[in-house]
Amino acid sequence: MSIQKQVSLAPYTTFKIGGNAHFFCAVASKEELIEAVQFAKQKTLPILVIGGGSNILISDKGFDGLVIKMNIKGIIQKDNILSVGAGEVWDDLVAYVVSTGLYGFENLSSIPGTVGATPVQNIGAYGTEVCQLIKSVHAFDTTTMSYVDLSQDVCAFGYRDSLFKHQKGRYIIIGVNFIANKNGSINIEYKDLKEYFKKEIENKSVITISNVRNAVVSIRAEKLPDWRKWGTAGSFFKNPIISNGAYNELKKTYPDIPCFAEPNNNVKIPLGWILDKVCNIKGLKHGHVRVYEKQALVLISEPGATAQEVAELARMLMDFVKEKTGIDIEGEVEWVN
Repeated sequence: MSIQKQVSLAPYTTFKIGGNAHFFCAVASKEELIEAVQFAKQKTLPILVIGGGSNILISDKGFDGLVIKMNIKGIIQKDNILSVGAGEVWDDLVAYVVSTGLYGFENLSSIPGTVGATPVQNIGAYGTEVCQLIKSVHAFDTTTMSYVDLSQDVCAFGYRDSLFKHQKGRYIIIGVNFIANKNGSINIEYKDLKEYFKKEIENKSVITISNVRNAVVSIRAEKLPDWRKWGTAGSFFKNPIISNGAYNELKKTYPDIPCFAEPNNNVKIPLGWILDKVCNIKGLKHGHVRVYEKQALVLISEPGATAQEVAELARMLMDFVKEKTGIDIEGEVEWVN
C-alpha cells in the first residue's frame, strides 16, 4: 500500500468537484487498513473513508487529513446469508442477489455507491430500507484498534441515519452481512411501482423480483440524472418529518400537500413536492450548478462548478423552504469541509 500526497478528490466523487486530499491511499485488505489508520494516528490526522463518492460534497479546499479509498471486496454466500466486502459496488450486489432468486434487494436497485456506505446512510427507496436486510456490520474500531461485529440492533438505524453518523470517525466499515429471503414476496406498494405495474395488477399477472428490479431501474432513469454523465449526488436533502399538527396547519395554505404516516404521531413530507409546487425552483441555476429539471431534490454540477456554488444553492433552497413552510430541512449529502 502506498500513501500519496496532494491527490485530487474530484475524480473520486460523483459530483466531480472538490479539492485535494493532503494524504490519500486505497486499501484492499484488513492489514492495509490497520497500516493506514496507524499512519493517520502517528501524524494526528483526521480520516475520511470513501467508497463510490456518491453521497459526499468535498470542499474546494479539499481534506487536510488522510483519505482512505475502501477497496476491500468479495461476496461469500451461504444459503441466504451474504457476507460482502465494503468496496463492492452496491448495484452489482443487487443484480447478483436478484439473479439468484432471493428476495428483498430488488427495490434498492440502481442506487450508486458501494456496500460499505449503505449502513451509514441506511439507504432506502420504493418502500425498502437497507437495515431490513442487514444481519450485522463488520467494522474496524479506531478507538480500540480492533475489528468488531455490530449486530443490526446495535447499529441504531433510523431514517437516513445510523450509529455510524452519531459516532462519526470511530468505525470504518469493511463488510456487511446481509440476509436475503428465499421465499419472500415482492413489495410494489410504492406509488410509482403501482403505476408501473398497473396492467399486471389488473390482470393478476405474476410479477417477479426481476420485473421489480427492471421497473426500479427504469423509473430511476426517468426521474434522476445519470451520475456517470452529470455531476450529482442524487437526492441532496432528506424528506422532512413533522408532527401531525404542523402538517394540518400547512394544509390550510397548501391543501394538496401529500404526506406519509410515521411513528409517534408524525408524518413525512415529500420535499420534492414542496420544492416543485410551493417553491417552484426546478431548473433554478446558481453559477455552474442547477436544480435538476425533472426532480427538484437533485442538484447538478456543470463543468467549472465549485463546491461553494453547490453549497450556496443548497442554502438558497433551505431558505426558500423555511420561508414558505417554516420547515427546516436537512441535507442527505455529507458536506466535507
